[in-house]
Amino acid sequence: MYLISENTNELSYATLQQYLTNLTPSGLLCHPRCSSVHQDKKSLLPPAFAAGSKYPSHKREFLMPRIHRSCLMLPVLLLCAGAVAAGDPPATSAGDEDLRKLLQLVETSPDMPGDDNTRAFASSNMSLQAHLTLADFPGGSSSGNDCWGFVSPSGREYAIMGLERGYGFVEVTDPSNPVIVGYVSGPSSLWHDIKVIGDRAYGVSEGGSGIQVIDLSDLDNGNVSLIRNKVQQGHSSTHNIVANPDSGYLYLVGANIQNGGLVAVSTADPDDPIIVGAWNTMYIHDAQVVSYDSGPYAGREIAFCLSGFSGGWSQTGLRIVDVTDKSNMFTMATVSWSGARYAHQGWLSEDRQFFYINDELDEGDSVSVTTTRVFDVSDLTDPTFQGTFTTGLASIDHNLYTHNGLIFQSNYRSGLRVFDASDPISPTEIAWFDTYPSSDGVGFNGTWSNYPYLPSGTILISDIERGLFIVSLDGISLELLDAPTQLDPNTPAAVTVEITESFGTYDPDSVTLQYSLNGGPFLPAPMPDNGNNIHTADLPGAACFDTYEYYVSAFMTTGNEVTSQTINALVAGEQIVSVDYDAESNSGWTVGDAGDNASTGVWNRMNPSPTDAQPGDDVSTDGTQCWVTDGRGGGLGDYDVDGGKTTVKSPVYDLSTLNDPWLGVWVWYSNDKGADPNNDTFRIDFSSNGGSTWTNAKTLGPADEFTSGGWFYHEFRIADTVTPNSSFRARFVAEDAASGSIVEGAVDELMIFDYNCNDCIADFNNDGSVNTQDVLAFLNAWNAGDSSADINGDGDINTQDVLAFLNLWNAGC
Repeated sequence: MYLISENTNELSYATLQQYLTNLTPSGLLCHPRCSSVHQDKKSLLPPAFAAGSKYPSHKREFLMPRIHRSCLMLPVLLLCAGAVAAGDPPATSAGDEDLRKLLQLVETSPDMPGDDNTRAFASSNMSLQAHLTLADFPGGSSSGNDCWGFVSPSGREYAIMGLERGYGFVEVTDPSNPVIVGYVSGPSSLWHDIKVIGDRAYGVSEGGSGIQVIDLSDLDNGNVSLIRNKVQQGHSSTHNIVANPDSGYLYLVGANIQNGGLVAVSTADPDDPIIVGAWNTMYIHDAQVVSYDSGPYAGREIAFCLSGFSGGWSQTGLRIVDVTDKSNMFTMATVSWSGARYAHQGWLSEDRQFFYINDELDEGDSVSVTTTRVFDVSDLTDPTFQGTFTTGLASIDHNLYTHNGLIFQSNYRSGLRVFDASDPISPTEIAWFDTYPSSDGVGFNGTWSNYPYLPSGTILISDIERGLFIVSLDGISLELLDAPTQLDPNTPAAVTVEITESFGTYDPDSVTLQYSLNGGPFLPAPMPDNGNNIHTADLPGAACFDTYEYYVSAFMTTGNEVTSQTINALVAGEQIVSVDYDAESNSGWTVGDAGDNASTGVWNRMNPSPTDAQPGDDVSTDGTQCWVTDGRGGGLGDYDVDGGKTTVKSPVYDLSTLNDPWLGVWVWYSNDKGADPNNDTFRIDFSSNGGSTWTNAKTLGPADEFTSGGWFYHEFRIADTVTPNSSFRARFVAEDAASGSIVEGAVDELMIFDYNCNDCIADFNNDGSVNTQDVLAFLNAWNAGDSSADINGDGDINTQDVLAFLNLWNAGC
């Protein structure tokens, strides 16, 4: 499906909007607040959390370092009607890289955590003052985008929130009680951008309308008005707008004129901005323009442009452009970096010695964690790379700003991250506020931008799905020291939190463990201070297979509440693995099923060779083999699934003796490459009659978090799909049902496991009776040095455990 209109390279928004209605959220598996990429599933996985099951999700996504994210829509971008010659930049290319955002946008359910309460928005050293959802704004917008700020002559402070259908104006003078005072409609588009010079705001959009000139002069009286939609010289759509209040010039970037380059606009008449010049060597996605008033560049106006040819894709990087003379703008320097994918946005340090750059498409491709580049720009003709800094999370860095020695960076799914730039080459993260609780992974959801420049210190965050957040950097940090995810049956479990006072103080008596059992209401449990700002409380004992959801809350002395991340826990006994299949041998697995008709890409067990759609290794650290759709290398699409479906099936497993078995498996799936991406699916099916009939346990795709490659762990309670019995089988089906798509799949490391919920230790063999067979079973485990024989729990297996067991055995159950 080509999402390009015939006459221009602009996005066909209506077509994309229709396409997006088919996208639905999928459950993700992740360890709470993963701080690093990890492949050891047995040491990292929380127990028995199934995507889509009754257990609440929180950051359940495992993002593996072998993720390949090629240019998703590059073939589409090069097939526009009236295509330019190979190697030439397109005449107009506004927003080309953002096709990814539309195709990967996940719709947010209204009842996702955080929409109706504040507790799910975990933070560190930041406090939530107020939250306005998209529904709170007029106009019926279903997504948010950019934000900016404005201070009236009286000193009252305002947020400007970019929305799908226009702009919302919010007074935030009292940040805990924001008031929406105005709304200006605009073209319907995912992208809007707005800046302020004087008492005029200037908005642009990918949807058209030129420059929207908005009067803010009477905002204190609740009056905001659209003066005009300024259209001139063929200009209609724009990706971003840049303002230099010192010079009084605006700059359009990524517009449908001047090759998407830097278009200078005079605001000599604030109500009638006029285009006065352009630097059109290549497409510019975003820029910062400043005037130097001292030093060797005094009197010159300089633009720092995130740019590249072919819509920013080719030779992507930073161009430093002298724009002092609008009729003769010229390039001073060009620089890029290793692993560059798409130069998106950047900002100068406050002393203008360094420039920080966000590459929007490197995470999950050339790097595995958020990576921000640092360049020394003290010599504008010779910028030099100095290094990188990161949060350690997988999310994409998007927009950043510098203020008061700090860097404020909006990183999509991991929220707003704040860094201390005392060491400008190696900033240190000191605070964060997470607006997207369900994942820290690669994806175009969550926070779009932020505005840290209001004099009061109030900080604005714009979020794509959740609207406007008003926060402050005056919080405390809550670190969970003991946060169990698996609890022993009928045994209280301690939760411990350490509180650090970084930007304020807290009330020790307010620290509370908030917990919900089996989805019920949250109940409070006071957490006394153990000294050194460490607080502890117990989760009450619960029955086997009960579930807990819990978090810690505390109040600052200012009255602001701060919460920890939310943890999900399962009450269960010892995990007993009955099947542990590593794909290093066939072990009864078979290829083929009724209706299989794929001409290529048939399942094969091998060590795969990497392509842009296929893994280059299995998922384990101690093996090489996995089941993969052909697995040979070569070019993209040489051996992918073509012409139908292919199936790999497990042998029959006898689960009849297990109490409540679970299945966990690692799957790689890619369908987002080729001329017809995101139109195929991958099925995981279960059978309880040896394969005579099948029931779907989960379908990946056609467009979700699992369709861009990467190893993901999926876990299922088998009884939620079929009856666990002596004839259980699983199968995995990869299918090419759409013409022109590239489909690759892989399966590895399947486990079937259960939990021992027998509370009677004396019944060592779990047969329901306490007799001599239990003594023999214990002694066998003791002789083998099995950890189950450590009865007294001291970490050693010795005669003390024999005595402890015999005492329990004599007492019976």
